[in-house]
Amino acid sequence: MAGLSCEQLAMLAGVSPETVRRAEKGKSQPSGRVAKALADALSCQVEELAPTGAQLTLKELRQRQGGTQRDLAARIGVSTQMVSRVENGVYGVREPNRWAAAYGVSRAQWGAAWAASKEDRRRRIRAQPSEGKTP
Repeated sequence: MAGLSCEQLAMLAGVSPETVRRAEKGKSQPSGRVAKALADALSCQVEELAPTGAQLTLKELRQRQGGTQRDLAARIGVSTQMVSRVENGVYGVREPNRWAAAYGVSRAQWGAAWAASKEDRRRRIRAQPSEGKTP
């Protein structure tokens, strides 16, 4: 929409043209750093880069904002490992309002993203082959 080629956008964002192509085709989800660089190059918000048809997980929400688990952990006052476990749907939290503020979303949006994270973890577990069973 900006009228730029993949090569031009890549140059402005400081990434490879292949990274831009893969992101545009949906073959890979760019890291938070790359998403932020692309958004800056296009003078838009990270959230504007891709439609959000499905509910975002906490990890996707954080990545779209260009943050890292370390940044988030510092804002909340917890360990990076705790952020990882919450984002993977392993743990819940006692202060969801504080977490929502750190993610920059409402409490309801954070809760929906946490539920999506938990469901994503369930799907990944179900997709793993069972131990001791041969196909």
